[in-house]
Amino acid sequence: MGTSKGYGGPPNGLVPSWLESPAGGSGGGNGDAEDSGDAGGDGADGSDGVSVSQAPGSGALTGARTAFTRFSKNGSSSTLGAALAGYVRGGNGRVSGGGSGGAGRAAQRMGASRATGSRLLGVVRDFQRIGALDTLRRLDLDRMVDRPATEVFLFMLEFLCPPGGAIDEAISRQAMLEAIGNLDGAGPAEFGQLTPEQLREFFLDFVSLSIEGRVIADIGSRGITLAADVESVERTHEQLRDFINGCCRAHLSGLLTGVDQLTDREVEQRSNEIYEAAFQLIADAGEDAQ
Repeated sequence: MGTSKGYGGPPNGLVPSWLESPAGGSGGGNGDAEDSGDAGGDGADGSDGVSVSQAPGSGALTGARTAFTRFSKNGSSSTLGAALAGYVRGGNGRVSGGGSGGAGRAAQRMGASRATGSRLLGVVRDFQRIGALDTLRRLDLDRMVDRPATEVFLFMLEFLCPPGGAIDEAISRQAMLEAIGNLDGAGPAEFGQLTPEQLREFFLDFVSLSIEGRVIADIGSRGITLAADVESVERTHEQLRDFINGCCRAHLSGLLTGVDQLTDREVEQRSNEIYEAAFQLIADAGEDAQ
C-alpha cells in the first residue's frame, strides 16, 4: 500500500473550512483522558496466556476486561457481547454506570477520530455536491483527480488526521491508514472514478476501525490475559473486528443520506451523531448476544 510514503506537507496554506478542527476538538482532552481504569487483576490470572500491562485505577472497565479475557479463551460470541456492552454501559451492559458511561460518553472519548470523521465527511459531502475535480481543486490537488484513490487519500492524510503524541490521535491516524489499505484492496480505482457509495463505505470503514482501536486501547491498556498462541490472538482480533464492523456498516448508512445538503456545522454534528449511534448499536448488539 505504501503507507510509509513520505509527504511534504500541504500544497498551500488554504484549508477549506471543513478541514479545520471542529468545535469538539481533536485533541486528547476528550478521547485520550484515561477515565476508565482497572483494579489490577480483572481476571488476568496469567495461568494460560500472556498477561498485558497491569496498573491500578478506578476499575470502571474491570467487568469489560474480565469478560474480554474470558472471550479470548473461549471465543464465545456471548462473552464478546458482554465485554462490549460492559465497555459502553458498564456492569452487565444493561444499565448505565461504569464502563464508558453510555454511548454518548463513549463517543465523546473519540475526540481525534470524531474530528477526522468530520473532515472526511466534508470530503464525501463535497464529492457528491460539486464532483471529484472541484473537491480536489479546493485543496489545490486537482492534478491528482486521475491518480489512484489510495494515493490521493495518503496525500490528504496530514489534513485529515495530523500526527500527534496522544493515543487518541494515533488511533485516528492508524484507522485512516487501515481504511486506505482496505480501499486499495477493493481495486486501483482512480479518485475521480469513485462512486458516492464507495466514498460512504470508506467513511464507515474509518469509523468502524477507529472504534475498534479505541476499544483495544482502553480494554488492553490496564491488563487482560490473552491466549498464548498467535492464531488464537488473531482469531480474537478478527471476531472483535467483525462484531464492530457488523454493527456499524449495515446500520449507519442511513445517517449518510442527504449528506450533500449539509452545512459545515451540520457535517460536524452528523459525524458526532454517527459515533454515538455506533456505540449504541454495539451495546445493544452486545446485550442481544448474551
